[in-house]
Amino acid sequence: MTRKNKEKTERKFPAGGENAAENNVAENNAENSENLEAHSEFPVLYGEEEWNAVEQSIMECFGKYENVFHEIASPDIHVDIFIVPPAPQEGRDYCTLITFGMGAYRMKVPEALAEQKLERAELFLRLPAGWRLDREALQDECWYWPVRLLKTTARLPIEEDSWLGWGHTIGMEEGETYADNTELCGCMLTGTDPMTGDTMYCELPNGDEVVYYQLVPLYEEEIAYKIENGADALLEKFPEKLLEVIDPARPNIIKK
Repeated sequence: MTRKNKEKTERKFPAGGENAAENNVAENNAENSENLEAHSEFPVLYGEEEWNAVEQSIMECFGKYENVFHEIASPDIHVDIFIVPPAPQEGRDYCTLITFGMGAYRMKVPEALAEQKLERAELFLRLPAGWRLDREALQDECWYWPVRLLKTTARLPIEEDSWLGWGHTIGMEEGETYADNTELCGCMLTGTDPMTGDTMYCELPNGDEVVYYQLVPLYEEEIAYKIENGADALLEKFPEKLLEVIDPARPNIIKK
């Protein structure tokens, strides 16, 4: 299913303060152990009917997944990564990575947005067809960072006792980048079609909705531009091709 869902949801997690998204997962879990112990409901998992509904929805929206990165330790939510391979015959010349499990947790969305059903979400991003996802390559952060980005961002609403939605940006500590081979250092959540704001979602048996947000990695100057001018203004500067698939060496659309 598709809907527009970007109105009045913009927000930014500033680097260093609210933002803990790019720290090591194990470090985050240790730092937040007291908070997790206070919530006896963890880990939060999909029920069987929810599991089946989201799994089927992901295949309908993104294509059939052929591999899963299973999470071993899950202190809060269980976040697997579904991997949908390229399918040129279906118009997909890229690989799609999607979280599976983030949506089991209901985020603390402001009451003013309650009717929009934004409490539950899964995240995805698209990688070039040749991106290495084998075990050996993933020991190198130059290949692994998109996986880390999905998993750490999925946990951010729990760790920050907050929420994520369309237009939200997440930065890193000043001077840090995702890997040594890129200057990308933050990301923004957009709809499944960033140019229009249209966002696909899964309707659960109980009436809840799990919204699918795309993570678009950004440069420092792009994050600053978004903070000053808004998400729509930044997206208008992007050629559509640059938004669809991650390129660690893509042009910086603000710093020319």
